[in-house]
Amino acid sequence: MRRAHPRPGRVAGVSLIELMVALVLGLIVTGSALTLVLTHRQTFAATEDLGRMQEGARLAFEMMGRELRGAGGNPCDSRLNVNSGLNDPEANWWTDWANLVAGVPTSTAPALRGYPSDTADAAFPFGAGIGDRVAGTDAIEVKAAVPVSADSALLTTALADPFDDDIEVNTTGDVAVGDLLLICNFNNATIFRVTSVGADTIGHGDGMADDDNAEKEMPRANTDATANFGVGAMVSKVHAARWYIGNNGVDTDGDGVADGRSLYRAMLTNNDGTLEEAVDEIAQGVVDMQVSYLVRGAVQYLDLDDAAVDFSDGSNPVVGVRVLLTLSGDDRIGPNGERVQRTMTQTVAVRGTAR
Repeated sequence: MRRAHPRPGRVAGVSLIELMVALVLGLIVTGSALTLVLTHRQTFAATEDLGRMQEGARLAFEMMGRELRGAGGNPCDSRLNVNSGLNDPEANWWTDWANLVAGVPTSTAPALRGYPSDTADAAFPFGAGIGDRVAGTDAIEVKAAVPVSADSALLTTALADPFDDDIEVNTTGDVAVGDLLLICNFNNATIFRVTSVGADTIGHGDGMADDDNAEKEMPRANTDATANFGVGAMVSKVHAARWYIGNNGVDTDGDGVADGRSLYRAMLTNNDGTLEEAVDEIAQGVVDMQVSYLVRGAVQYLDLDDAAVDFSDGSNPVVGVRVLLTLSGDDRIGPNGERVQRTMTQTVAVRGTAR
């Protein structure tokens, strides 16, 4: 008996047109997904850049603002003429603060000083090395007297003429040999160098170096007997800092050229008895700083090229500082491949006269 075999039917398949349509639809879906991923990646990178810039600006403004507000300050009266007892305070920027040197008027810099962006100042030049100042950016210098410890040092015994005895205080805090200190009351303020430290005494002998005391006797601007440094006079550390934009040695373009910038602060430090500057990188990616100043009697902030901005003019002092920081992101996510940049502003009122 013959068995019947079914006849093979027509096998259904995919036509070329259907295949092409499917490929196109797949490419559209894939492209949309990639576009979404790239968009989210750019958004994430932009958010990360903005967060990093805001955090850098917040840190910079907090630290810089604190120093600017206290420019020229001391625990007694910031309106006092500062007298320096050093041999040559103008030899180094961190000692360059006084209206008088051994009682004689001087051109020594005041507590607040700006450096213009378009001039290579001999006292603060531009450079190409790591940590050197970048041309075309402003810089600012601040000096003040700060407490030596949580418990401010107070004189427990009056200094008697000729004022060459060790200074007796209630605490020496973290005072060390070589420190730069300021002693003040409401009549005098004098900068001197520490030559010895006891449990409750501070010595101030003379020396030959530029930043040594010229003589052991403590010079005073007001030589009245009633203006002597008596019991209750205060002793503070001299704080000096410079803020500027410097080269950080980072290759931001990947072209083998180090073109990165950061905000730097150079500070006075006592290195085992030797006064020198210590440079710290405060915020990376800060590419520019521009500073303007408000002088007493003015109605607007002025640039350094305005004749009214005279840091040595105690009768018309700077009473406000405005700082503009330009920060740049790490990633090239702009419309034309540029980096995201933001300019942020801080305005600070100077508490004292910054003399």
